[in-house]
Amino acid sequence: DTPNIETIILATNGSLYKYNTGSSTFSTTGGTFVNSTNQLEFAQLNNKLFWTDGSSDLQFTDGTDNHKQGTKIASITVTNDGSGYTSVPTVTIGTPTAGYGTTATAIATVVSNKVTAITVTNAGSGYLTAPSVTITGGGGSGATATANISTQLAPSGLRLIKSFTNRLFAVGTGESRNTLYASDILDPEIWKTTNSIIVGGDDGEDIIAIQPFYGFQIIVFKRNKIYLVDVTPSTTTTSGTSVLSLTNSAAEWTVQTVSNRIGCIAGRSVALVNKDVFFLANDGIRSISRSLADDFSTVGLTISEPVKDIIARINRSFISTCNATFHNNRYLLAIPLDSATNPSHILVYNSIFNCFEGLWEVAAARMVETSFSSGFATNTIKLCIGTTNSRVGHLTDYKDSDSVDINTGFQDFGTGYTSKVVTKAYEFDDRFALKYGSHYEVEFFNSGST
Repeated sequence: DTPNIETIILATNGSLYKYNTGSSTFSTTGGTFVNSTNQLEFAQLNNKLFWTDGSSDLQFTDGTDNHKQGTKIASITVTNDGSGYTSVPTVTIGTPTAGYGTTATAIATVVSNKVTAITVTNAGSGYLTAPSVTITGGGGSGATATANISTQLAPSGLRLIKSFTNRLFAVGTGESRNTLYASDILDPEIWKTTNSIIVGGDDGEDIIAIQPFYGFQIIVFKRNKIYLVDVTPSTTTTSGTSVLSLTNSAAEWTVQTVSNRIGCIAGRSVALVNKDVFFLANDGIRSISRSLADDFSTVGLTISEPVKDIIARINRSFISTCNATFHNNRYLLAIPLDSATNPSHILVYNSIFNCFEGLWEVAAARMVETSFSSGFATNTIKLCIGTTNSRVGHLTDYKDSDSVDINTGFQDFGTGYTSKVVTKAYEFDDRFALKYGSHYEVEFFNSGST
């Protein structure tokens, strides 16, 4: 979503697609990813949407074109200073290789008829490999130099990515599966090696999810542990005023252990819910604020204790497909129940009333809040739902009973659905004897039932 482009981007079967305004169809953007079986992760920074697949390089789209994320020229090293230079020679740097960007520029320094240094005056952008550096003119010959970019390229194989405090944060794979990386502030082309930190490298667990929290804090989830990483940038003082540095080092970050016994088992189940962060743990749905408050020797009840029968039905073999979002004061968790291999239902928790209010039979492969307005009657925030059978729709939220069409107002993709209500059980202080209801009253308003 940018000032010039507003579109929905989705990923399926190894390709990226965008919504065609006015035609209710999707067309390919040309963007691809290496591993079509991996879950793709997206993050928007400024006017670009970045994605990772855990196998290939970091890529982005501006809504029209797709590119691998390149970088800038970090420095130029003189490999042969030449001789006979009576004036400053011209330095020419090769063009970017990422299919976008600007060509870098530099100037040479001549001392005693030799090229002693080359200073980058414009670092350029869009370089995937080190460009050529050519030195001509100046009355001399023999001077050569090489450009350096390797210390600034985004690591390959990133699998998690978030946009936070005007920079990108990501997690690697393989030997880097516990490494938290960061781009420079306001510059996704710069990923210095000093802007990374290993989180809990000695615990033997992979990072499952990262979630921006408050201030400059990021919550790092593992399967049985939770960490809080403070990535506050350093400050410099100019004319008595403290200014955040745009190039701080990860050496200044701090890591705090929140829990060494509770973690997250489904990375996409993590969602910011008002002042808390909800996630799916081994024993059900929990919140990070409650984990912070728990005594380490005591495990309290999970948020999902009232619906533990539903939690017990989650297919653990495919629990990684669970995904969640927070919309309209509700935490919505898509889960694969029973033998389902993809999410088959959405469990809904109302954060205002602190209770679960529904189990929807909607196969949501991914849920994302969006302000996308084309084709809709209102410009309000909407919940976009991508289903496991390649459909994209949106939640219509609350409908006024006096104006809704009872024939078409309660449908999923044009098909009516059956609703049922499960009430609270009353035992009347007798837990053993069976109870049988003798009288029921049900009142319908504007019902189309027969």
